[in-house]
Amino acid sequence: MISISQSMKMAVESLKSSKLRSGLTALGIIIGIAAVVATFTLGASFGAFFSDQISSSGSNYIMIVSAKENLFFDQQVEVVRNTRGIEAVSPVLSTSGTVTYMGESKNLTIYGILEDYEEIGAVPMYDGTFITDRDTSVAVVGKNVSLDGFTNQISTRGSIQITVYNSETRENVTRTFSVKGISGSDQTSIIRASDSNSAIYIPLSVMKEMTGKSDYRTIFAMTESNETIKETNDEVKRNLARNLGVSERNLDNAELIPFFTMNQAEILEQVGTMTQTLQMFLIAIGGISLIVGSVGIMNIMIVTVTERTKEIGTLKALGYTSVDVLVLFLVESVVISLVGGAAGTILGLTVSYIGASFLGITMALSYGAIAAAIVISIAIGIVAGVYPAKRAADMNPVDALRSV
Repeated sequence: MISISQSMKMAVESLKSSKLRSGLTALGIIIGIAAVVATFTLGASFGAFFSDQISSSGSNYIMIVSAKENLFFDQQVEVVRNTRGIEAVSPVLSTSGTVTYMGESKNLTIYGILEDYEEIGAVPMYDGTFITDRDTSVAVVGKNVSLDGFTNQISTRGSIQITVYNSETRENVTRTFSVKGISGSDQTSIIRASDSNSAIYIPLSVMKEMTGKSDYRTIFAMTESNETIKETNDEVKRNLARNLGVSERNLDNAELIPFFTMNQAEILEQVGTMTQTLQMFLIAIGGISLIVGSVGIMNIMIVTVTERTKEIGTLKALGYTSVDVLVLFLVESVVISLVGGAAGTILGLTVSYIGASFLGITMALSYGAIAAAIVISIAIGIVAGVYPAKRAADMNPVDALRSV
């Protein structure tokens, strides 16, 4: 019986004799495998990126958002704070205001927070220190605002003026703040209340006094343990709903609860689901190319068998069995598919690298995708080559030798 190594050598020689046709035959496989590899790799890269972003947003993070104004006040903040499993709480009061530094003014978003927000939101400090609950006329400025927001860079030795609208007096209120710290890092978060690189933080009490507002649209909390974050999240929802007058029988009806919550575990789960859905959609598109590619290989192998009829008759006359001929053509089909798979894998990884670099994320090499590409290539080669190889193996050597 002919060995696999001999079959491989003969298959390679046959492919070399018709390089253009072999290349065009493998094109469908190349495109399909490249799509599958790129999808898996970029999907893994996005998954890792979003997971890192969410994890960097704070440990055991819960965000409670009201569905309407005048819902959350200090009383509701205390309900959250007193819920079992809650370690830290900070409401956030934000407004648009004018920040003036050395005679230059910019319209920016100002956030009033408590000192717990630094830990809850994992706010990185570029310079100086964060606000405490004892502070009054101090501010923390985001790195982007500090370094690039104004003509002159803002340092921790400087002071800024902040002007906001007071809803009670219906007048603009201006106060001077000394810059206590510069917040931010090279990474930004996708779920914090604010981007610490571009934020202006001031004490919550001062923000309430300047704006005349006492209600909060968002409350942030941190749980004691990551293992109990879902249970604590549910407990917060129940306690707040009861406090806001939701009856016991309606506590499980989300439509009747005037707020919603998000936590780190839920967001990671949602991101994973979205990533998988996108991957499956793109893989389906790549699968179409693989089907087209497999049909192309089958057609070319049928043509090859027809063209090599006399060669098949000669091989059988020299003692090659039907099984030898079957293996010979089957291996040739697999080699074409493997070459296309290898080229498609390289193309897919190249596209992934370029795409990840363009988007500014780290490429996560998916060894599973590479292994899958090899297995898929072999499987396609076998499936596409079975019929042509069987056709060659069943040829009568006398009839084959008579053909011209």
